[in-house]
Amino acid sequence: MTSQDLIVRCKTILTEANKQNVLLRVIGGVAIYLHSPVATSKPELSRNYGDLDFVTASPDDKKLRNFFEGIGYLPNARFNALYGKNRMLFFWPDSEIHIDIFINRFRMCHTIDFPRSRLLIDSQTIPLAELLLSKLQIVQINPKDIKDIVALLLEHELGTADREMINLEQITKIVRNDWGFYTTITLNLQKIKKHLIDLKLTNTDQITIENKVDTILNHIQRTPKTLKWKIRNIFGTSIQWYEEPEDAVREAITELK
Repeated sequence: MTSQDLIVRCKTILTEANKQNVLLRVIGGVAIYLHSPVATSKPELSRNYGDLDFVTASPDDKKLRNFFEGIGYLPNARFNALYGKNRMLFFWPDSEIHIDIFINRFRMCHTIDFPRSRLLIDSQTIPLAELLLSKLQIVQINPKDIKDIVALLLEHELGTADREMINLEQITKIVRNDWGFYTTITLNLQKIKKHLIDLKLTNTDQITIENKVDTILNHIQRTPKTLKWKIRNIFGTSIQWYEEPEDAVREAITELK
């Protein structure tokens, strides 16, 4: 299946979810594609998309099995039985495509909570602030993640609102109490500046990204931190500040194959 086929499939799922009143929002590279046409219009930022990730919030998680089975997907029964309170997995028959759904929170290297009110902001994806954070939270960030972040930053302004804008206040709200998350974001923003030259962007685009990265860094650095953050800061990186993403999804996919 090509990336374009996957995009079409994603839009079909979203349309059906809306018709059936199932709260479902895209996360990950496909979500950035939907908000950032530059991800494909600029060859230096284009990449392949291999799977679909969504977020939902209670009580809509109770509708997921009937919804996805109703549109032709199969559940991974073992995975869903073990992890179904937080995450569910579905497959398209005779295909390597899988649908990964996070329930109420996105938990990988760091955790992003998704109250229902945040998921209602956009009709297709999670809000842009959380979308940016979902990439910046990756400790072992890779070239495709950097491309996604650059595409998102090129297409959207920074501000204090959510509609087609990256809400800096929402970012600081999330990280001002979490020293580990703050640290990973800071390290990754610095990495992005160092790797911009590898993307071979125009001078104008490179300056735009550098300025936006500096704005985010300055904003989170000068935001007052909580007592919890300050106490954790005492120990620094001598203690691991992130989680190792579990291998449950990979193992489940392997078993199904």
